[in-house]
Amino acid sequence: MEKSYYHAHESAYQQIKSNGYVGWGNAKTLNDLGDNVTKQYLTDTVNRFFPEPKGKKALDVGCGTGTTAFMLSAMGMDVTGVDISETAIEMGRDLSKQQNLNINFVKGDVLELDKLNQKFDLIYDSHCLHCIVFEDDRQKVLTSAKKSLNEGGIFILDTMVMPNEPHDPAHTYDTLRFDEDYILWHKTKSSYAKGVIELNGQAWCAQRRIYPPHVVMAEVAKAGFVVISDRLDAQPNEVSMLRLVLR
Repeated sequence: MEKSYYHAHESAYQQIKSNGYVGWGNAKTLNDLGDNVTKQYLTDTVNRFFPEPKGKKALDVGCGTGTTAFMLSAMGMDVTGVDISETAIEMGRDLSKQQNLNINFVKGDVLELDKLNQKFDLIYDSHCLHCIVFEDDRQKVLTSAKKSLNEGGIFILDTMVMPNEPHDPAHTYDTLRFDEDYILWHKTKSSYAKGVIELNGQAWCAQRRIYPPHVVMAEVAKAGFVVISDRLDAQPNEVSMLRLVLR
């Protein structure tokens, strides 16, 4: 399979592992994984829709080393975690064993969730969709998630969106460029991957698509989802987080 821009997460997780961290954000311990706001939101949402979560089937999309998968498994759910990074998957397996959690970690492409040949009561986007840049790829993620839901199941989409005020990382970081199409690019030495362009002799790799909220809402509607609840969380000096429960 041709390498694409999101395969760069493998090198990122190799670096995370070599630095002795257990996950994204330079997490040194299991307790450092994730942020408290997201953890509380996820806990409250799962409790709301699954008062008895034990035995329910859950899929963690873009699971990384297992931050969300650990939470869902500890709540009694039967959890599968999928990520493109082999290193992240290996780390997730090791960390789940340390906690005596039985989680099925799978190296796979989030554009092809239906290849898992499973149906889930809950699918959670572990801050993955904003790492899928191009519109056709994003629709593949959303439509494959829709096909992978059990009847009555929910998809919790937790994704970066543009804040009310303009935000241009290129003003702060020389290695990043944020364009008029809401794509965040980073400098790269590789030019072979799908999603890498050349500008003024410099190779740039697509990294994130940080749309305004209304564009994301249109995307999920196009994929056939109905919004059950929505919440927009602003973050100081950061992009906002749009948190949707979809069915």
